[in-house]
Amino acid sequence: MPRSKKRKHHHDYRPPANALKSKKNRSAVTVAIVFVAFIGMGIAYFAAGDAPLWPLWLAAGAIVGAFAGYYFGREIDKAFAKK
Repeated sequence: MPRSKKRKHHHDYRPPANALKSKKNRSAVTVAIVFVAFIGMGIAYFAAGDAPLWPLWLAAGAIVGAFAGYYFGREIDKAFAKK
């Protein structure tokens, strides 16, 4: 077997600097949006109580939870990207 790593001027492969990074591992945002939206709906359900507009409260809780989940998931992605 030839040993090309022993040759002079051999360099390991390095991808170009402008190569696109794979986004297949970036699922923390999606998971966080869904999970925190359900938590927001649960909080809104119990906070609304016997209010006549409880579906509106559920929708508002889901929307606020989705926004919070998006930002939370983005921070998780940034933390994992630093490793």
